[in-house]
Amino acid sequence: MNRRSQFLLVLISGMALMLSGSAAFAQSDTMDFDPKGLWDGRKVVPFKALDDPKMVKASEATFLSDDDYILGVSVNGESRAYPTRFAWFHHVINDKAGKPEVRYAVTYCSVCNTGIRFDNVVDGKPVMIDFFGLYNGVACFAERESQSVLLQVSGQFVTGSLKGKSLKTGPLLDTTWKEWKTRHPDTLVMSPDTPYSRGYRAKGDPEPRGYDKFPLRFFSQSMTRQDKRLPRFEKTLAIALPVPNAAPLARAYPIAALRDAGGVVTDKMGETPVVVFLDSRTVTAAAYSPVVDNKPLTFELRAADGKVGYYDRETGSLWDIDGVAEEGKLKGKTLSAVPNHLSQWYGWVAYFPQTSIYGRNDPPKTEEWTDAP
Repeated sequence: MNRRSQFLLVLISGMALMLSGSAAFAQSDTMDFDPKGLWDGRKVVPFKALDDPKMVKASEATFLSDDDYILGVSVNGESRAYPTRFAWFHHVINDKAGKPEVRYAVTYCSVCNTGIRFDNVVDGKPVMIDFFGLYNGVACFAERESQSVLLQVSGQFVTGSLKGKSLKTGPLLDTTWKEWKTRHPDTLVMSPDTPYSRGYRAKGDPEPRGYDKFPLRFFSQSMTRQDKRLPRFEKTLAIALPVPNAAPLARAYPIAALRDAGGVVTDKMGETPVVVFLDSRTVTAAAYSPVVDNKPLTFELRAADGKVGYYDRETGSLWDIDGVAEEGKLKGKTLSAVPNHLSQWYGWVAYFPQTSIYGRNDPPKTEEWTDAP
């Protein structure tokens, strides 16, 4: 039995034992937290947060292939890339970048293909984030000092002294190494030179881009509810807009629907205009406010002057998927990101049962989770 097989055997047996009987159903139609679905995996799995990883220049990243996926962030003039082949093992990487320097955490759940960046600040004080376990089949974390549990999808602390507080999210792009380094030639990239490198996937063995079923049974045992409007493992771009004194306004944009729409969707969530971009080649998606200098823009994906990109009809400016105008009258302008991330349907709707689905009017159908499809 090889090392990976031995690890999976320990993982399965330990988690199955600890999760037995932990499934629960939250009866509320809001984003209520159900502690029965929370699993503490810190003593079972070897996943460890990584702090301040060694970074190298793009030209030195011979350990990456062009089609490897990375989680890319740009902070105050500095860009950094975190390969998902490495990030899947840590689930959370605490780092800093930019001038002035900003502390943040890059979090990643490979099963639901969800990468989210959080600013590591609570009430003006810096915090560090560690791996904790699972909730609703999605990775969750703990603040290092207080051990308060942080839910990835909602960004909320649900236990401990930080209960009720939340972390602010920041822009993150889940895309290929080729696309990222083309748009950010000065980027730094996380090196595999860490004490945990034996746990990383090798070059040529990429982490799956989401799953079509749970790899192990303990994932379903952490689920609190389901909604069959979409298949459980449908890939979506998900958006949650905060609403004062109410549940967030949530919507899922199936990747298939974004493809059918030609790679650009102009939408409105409540009174908030939204534009969603999709690069079908790499399944890179992002959502922004289409308002620039107090003027709404209308976007389309088309070819012009030999370039294929996102053009606004009002000025003809060319925009990239980072939301930056590369050419034209608005060159240098930046679209404001709205809170969004990739997610499998099962994880998103379990957190936000009130979510709508782009292009559909059918109401939520929340029900108790069952292992039957």
